[in-house]
Amino acid sequence: MNAFLGIAREPIFSPGKVDADRAILDAVAGVLARRGHRVRIVSAEDTLTPPEHGTTVFTMSQGPRALATLREWERAGVRVVNAVSSILGCHRHRLRDQLVRVGVPTPETLVLEGEAPPAWPAWLVTDGGWLKRGDVHATEPDDVVPVRGSAAAMEAMARMRARGIARVALQRHVEGRVCKFYGAANGFLATFSPGGTSLALAAEQLAALRALAMSAARAVGLEVYGGDCVFSPSAGVALIDLNDWPSYGPCRAAAADAIADHLETPGGASDQ
Repeated sequence: MNAFLGIAREPIFSPGKVDADRAILDAVAGVLARRGHRVRIVSAEDTLTPPEHGTTVFTMSQGPRALATLREWERAGVRVVNAVSSILGCHRHRLRDQLVRVGVPTPETLVLEGEAPPAWPAWLVTDGGWLKRGDVHATEPDDVVPVRGSAAAMEAMARMRARGIARVALQRHVEGRVCKFYGAANGFLATFSPGGTSLALAAEQLAALRALAMSAARAVGLEVYGGDCVFSPSAGVALIDLNDWPSYGPCRAAAADAIADHLETPGGASDQ
């Protein structure tokens, strides 16, 4: 019997998904408890006290206060899943360079520090793009907006600046079939349409998506992850976004089993 501590995500970082995010955490905790382990769940907004020696921490927290505490625990030797560095690595202004460094295909992305670039890319008019806040993935709908042309991009940037968001990411729009994926470091992978329905992929498409997802997660250091990709007729599969510990809504039960398996593995042995 081992000890586990789960940390629920701050509500501000679960826009419209507070219950769904809590459900996957509770599901993982339930699997571990049924397997005979001692499991406790707390909120990232609580005062976090150091766990007993040997406890594995599994966390969905994203706020700076909780992450600072978890970093201290990591330095003291506590295993934290996902690691703080990987959670921060999902911030878009960091993510782009990590993906490019290891050759993960991703749409062209500009990271802008609150001001327009010297010259807008031509594709902003021809293809359009997506303006996204540059740190956490979304706290409200206006954090990710479609834009076409410099005027629309500037207007969206101004709205974000007014909310205190100085750093943004402008990502090129790619036409194609969008796919959501949910994974874990022990090889678990599930794929769905953006609406959460099952998605039929050819064997070669599934193999390409698996390689893409695992390479991206490995680049950032994620053990529990999800994301979005697009299958383009001309360019194959490309990663749109990568997230630490999503809600796994369409596959919660299977994901909870897989994540519990991974947490039970000493040191988090990986198939990546």
